[in-house]
Amino acid sequence: MAVTPKQAAISVLSECGIVDPAEISIEDLIAFHDGIVQEVSLTNCDGRVVMKNGRAIVSVNADIEFPYKKRFVLAHELGHMVLHRQKEATFSDDYETLEAYKRGPQETEANAFAAELLMPEVLFKEECYKKVFSPDLVRVISERFQTSITSTVYRFIDFGNHPICVFYSKDGKIKYWRKSEDFRYRISDRNKLEVPSDSVANEYYKAGRIYSSRDSAQVIYKSTWFELGKYDRDTEMFEYCIITKQYNTVLSVIWER
Repeated sequence: MAVTPKQAAISVLSECGIVDPAEISIEDLIAFHDGIVQEVSLTNCDGRVVMKNGRAIVSVNADIEFPYKKRFVLAHELGHMVLHRQKEATFSDDYETLEAYKRGPQETEANAFAAELLMPEVLFKEECYKKVFSPDLVRVISERFQTSITSTVYRFIDFGNHPICVFYSKDGKIKYWRKSEDFRYRISDRNKLEVPSDSVANEYYKAGRIYSSRDSAQVIYKSTWFELGKYDRDTEMFEYCIITKQYNTVLSVIWER
């Protein structure tokens, strides 16, 4: 039976006696698996791994500004090393392969491996237990696991304690959406359409508006992103935008009180 990405990540942590992954560098884990890490300038690429005869060279873009993002890129490349250790293979990863909408099975597997390695399900659920969802909670969990805000939000979709929905857009157009299993509102097919005119995301695309951390939870209405049923009230919801100016992308996180 094939090993799942989650099982592979748990095995890596167990093999090295790691209880809390925040306490170890991913570079050390790559070295443990016969790989070396180099920081270089990469064009249109955040990370790359070249594997041959059981060894690997992992390159990470030296221009990545945030250490937590670099940590996820390295964990993603380690996922390729552990899960896809063919005799000879090369994987180059950019913002698309590192995002949830990239559907290629090997990239999806590497992302799932990285998420479990950096934010183990059991520990993640403990951090969410009895906490009220907010942008501040996302930031606290991000610091706890030393992970990017974006990867923390994706993990919260699967294992958080409050239903949320996210819409990922680039250049003002929606690329995909994801939601918690218990998020109950109907979502129309918005893929490839422009972001709603009354959304916080549109404020960024049209006017360059970026809210401060203190004001990052902005009030919107249910009808902004979701379909209203015959008996639905257009109640208040919240939108929190995670903006990446380098790629002109917005991850809109939507929830209700």
